[in-house]
Amino acid sequence: MVETQGLQDKVLELGKKLSKRTERDDLVQRNILREDELSVSPSIIQAKMALEKEKANEALNRKLARRPSKVDLKLRNILRVDSSESLDQSATGLEKSINFDERSAKLKSCLKRRPEKSELEGVNILKATDIDPSLAATQERLKRAQLELSLDHKLRDRPNEENPIVRRALEFNETVEVVTTFRKSEYNRKPDSNATFRKLTPSMKVHIREELNAFKKHEMEVHEQSLRNTCFH
Repeated sequence: MVETQGLQDKVLELGKKLSKRTERDDLVQRNILREDELSVSPSIIQAKMALEKEKANEALNRKLARRPSKVDLKLRNILRVDSSESLDQSATGLEKSINFDERSAKLKSCLKRRPEKSELEGVNILKATDIDPSLAATQERLKRAQLELSLDHKLRDRPNEENPIVRRALEFNETVEVVTTFRKSEYNRKPDSNATFRKLTPSMKVHIREELNAFKKHEMEVHEQSLRNTCFH
């Protein structure tokens, strides 16, 4: 009987509290609840609030990073210079501020001299492409692997030097002829933009250089008195 009476008292007390509870419209008006959150799941609301808090923290950190130093505020006469402050400390802070300004000016000057994207694409440093950078890197690696595989096949299938047909493939004419040609102002001597040497990677260039040096050292026939004149790359 006592437990039943206690339960009834708790129910009555809870009913009184619920009757005095503030209406939802009043909570919205007092900016405790938001109108756009009334029909949204609580988990989504919490995620939204966490995101807004994170954005606010990032904005605050950016403002703090741009905050002027104490020396700058003193130079602009916003803060007063304390008479008890050490002159050495002020001089050190001022020197750091000047060094920072000098480094900033040098960096801006270097950025102004930075070549444009079109120039880098023209000298084959950057690839002219409209696809995503991650996909472009994968595509470039695939092309490089295919080119290396093709080069390996060609090197593997090249004819043997012991073949007599190969030995007679190159002959020098004993008669030397000298003829005139056009001036460079009369026709364009620049190489084709799609030439093979423009597509070689640094590793491929090293591989070709090593192969050429090995050929000159072990395979190329050179008179013993001319060995010292052989040029290695």
